[in-house]
Amino acid sequence: MLVLYHSGLTTCSKQVRHCLREKGLAYQSRYVDLLRFEHLSPDYLKLNPHGVVPTLVHDGRVIVNSACINEYIEEAFPEPRLSPADLTERARMRFWVWTADDSHPQGARLTRNRRLKAAVEELTPAELRLVLERMPVPGRRERWQRQAQGGHSDEEIETAIEHFRFVTGRMEQELAARGPWLAGETFSLGDISMTSLIHRVFELFPDMLPRSSHPSLNDWFERIMARPAAKLVYAAGTDETPRLPPGRSVSGITEFRIAASAG
Repeated sequence: MLVLYHSGLTTCSKQVRHCLREKGLAYQSRYVDLLRFEHLSPDYLKLNPHGVVPTLVHDGRVIVNSACINEYIEEAFPEPRLSPADLTERARMRFWVWTADDSHPQGARLTRNRRLKAAVEELTPAELRLVLERMPVPGRRERWQRQAQGGHSDEEIETAIEHFRFVTGRMEQELAARGPWLAGETFSLGDISMTSLIHRVFELFPDMLPRSSHPSLNDWFERIMARPAAKLVYAAGTDETPRLPPGRSVSGITEFRIAASAG
């Protein structure tokens, strides 16, 4: 049995949900609400001590990190293949999986600046202190502390944007020269990993990648979005977010508010 703990359309969650759908694998969905800090609950931290999503549990075995999870899925369920048979193409696939992983901090910086700033600012000092105390990874704790103190500077945001301009420029060159996929002839885990980031770029900066300058990238993205698996992951209303009745809450932010007021 496969159980996936995820947060819907967060970048890393999209990567694993897409991989599972491409494989046609059934799984139990366990939605982890990051804005309610469910990823910092004691039960989840026992499962994933880093306090991040996604986490895959396969017959009791726990696998963390989206790139590692997708590689595990590919090896545990080899059909249909999501890695090229050709060694050179397989190396290209791994390069793009690595590029997605390397780019994630820059994408997270842009996402936090655009989407999480208000949520962090809503926390009281006691709530923020409790969140930081529960956050296990020192680097992530430092980034949240910084977000609470005004967020990233204009220079840091511009650096993140320039990073994605560089990466998408490389994608355009590679797809134009070797397409139709990033590894070459084979749709692979490299495409799945980068799709999640390019989807976020289109969300945050819809004018950043015009067809006039990135025709091959736009064609690639449209081909992927037309795939049945991508439609199940990226289409509106398919993020597997639980629809809570009005007035009902879940454990996360309520727990933090109670604990913070008691402290």
